[in-house]
Amino acid sequence: MAIKMIRTTALIVLLSVGFQISAYCQLFFPEDMVNVKGQVIDENTKEAISYVQVLNMRIRGGTMTDAAGKFSIQADPMDTLTFKSLNYKDKRVPVNSIFNTENGLTKITLSPVRILLNQVEVEATGPKVNMNGIPVGKSVSTPVELRSDYFASKPKPLMVIAKPLSFLSYYLSKDEKEKRAALSAIHSEKDWQILSLVYNKDVIQKISGFQGDALEDFMLYCNAFNGLPINASTYEVEKRIRELMVEYIDKKSKEKPPKL
Repeated sequence: MAIKMIRTTALIVLLSVGFQISAYCQLFFPEDMVNVKGQVIDENTKEAISYVQVLNMRIRGGTMTDAAGKFSIQADPMDTLTFKSLNYKDKRVPVNSIFNTENGLTKITLSPVRILLNQVEVEATGPKVNMNGIPVGKSVSTPVELRSDYFASKPKPLMVIAKPLSFLSYYLSKDEKEKRAALSAIHSEKDWQILSLVYNKDVIQKISGFQGDALEDFMLYCNAFNGLPINASTYEVEKRIRELMVEYIDKKSKEKPPKL
């Protein structure tokens, strides 16, 4: 009698476990597969991201976006796709949210990963030898575009006698004033290094399209009035440069041409 009860109990447990497993299982059939298409773009710049891995972990397969960030993959509507790319955070997107889009090609946005590397100083182990016999100058931490054309540091009052023209130009020149205003906005060399990761001459040239002297002049204007925090994002930098570009062009249009 006891053996019969044990067998009955074991049968009930097996049936119960079987029903629970079947309740959580999802059957996948080839005829249910759909063609999923989309485009992967940068969350900040809205530009296409090339060669992103598009993975379906259920089948351990996937594809890769082309040069325009577009992809096409066969998947079940219940699947979830994983998007992986260097310098971007991984993202999981359900297939049904991509396949059911009615506005044409679905755009998948990836967030960039920004990692600040600590400064590294490299020093030689051997003695420094000056083969030419010329004294070696001290390094200057001030960015090249913000250095004075006349003095390496604030001139002393006696310089008004030794170099009167340079002394007056240092304090009265418009470019010199803008350079000093930009330097006062940069609290430390470390702050400048952090900001320069997203804000530099190449970025300003790409956004403004200026070349040569026009680029140098606009660069000084941006440095003097950008007001960007040291942890500014790429989007904040681009937005501020475009605002300054409108102000700069308006200012230049109001300036009187030199008399001949």
